[in-house]
Amino acid sequence: MEIKNSDTVKSVSSIDCPICSGKDSLKIIVNELDIPYIGKVLESTMICDKCKYKTNDVMPLDLKEPKRYILKINSEEDLKKRVVRSSKGYIFIPELGFEVKPGVASEGYVSNVEGVLNRLDRALNLLKDGAEKEEEKKKCNEIIEKLNKIKEGKESCTLIIEDPTGHSVIIGDGVIEEKLTEEEIKKLEEGDYIQLQK
Repeated sequence: MEIKNSDTVKSVSSIDCPICSGKDSLKIIVNELDIPYIGKVLESTMICDKCKYKTNDVMPLDLKEPKRYILKINSEEDLKKRVVRSSKGYIFIPELGFEVKPGVASEGYVSNVEGVLNRLDRALNLLKDGAEKEEEKKKCNEIIEKLNKIKEGKESCTLIIEDPTGHSVIIGDGVIEEKLTEEEIKKLEEGDYIQLQK
């Protein structure tokens, strides 16, 4: 998939960092990209030269319909399929019993399915490290073990991305695309956390 840079929007600026108060240390880089299947997006990256704080986001510029994308991950080829998750995208893996909900600090990203699983693995390890109860740590370890088996091709699972703004997508053969109903959109709740189902 070829991503074309556009010369129409590209800027770099610096401001004082709100994290470490470094003078003009936070660089803001904004670039307009044209991504096949997605359309035009504004990619923004903020990085501090002093404290190394970093955040990025991908904000689509085109209006889209609310959508759900479903992919059954069965093979190594499925791990290579492209994923665009907007900052409003919800991620579900029913077989593992957890979901990732967006919140005010959510970032959009462009990756592949394996990259999404790696992000979930890192988030689960953070959740495990912060868990107070042994039962919660055990649950995290079980899911991490299953994630590793999925990445090794020993187990399968279903990756579901729902986006009320329609800006998230899974690209490739075997991906099911559905429109979200008004009722389904209302059920999606804001909250910046990973939820493990009991």
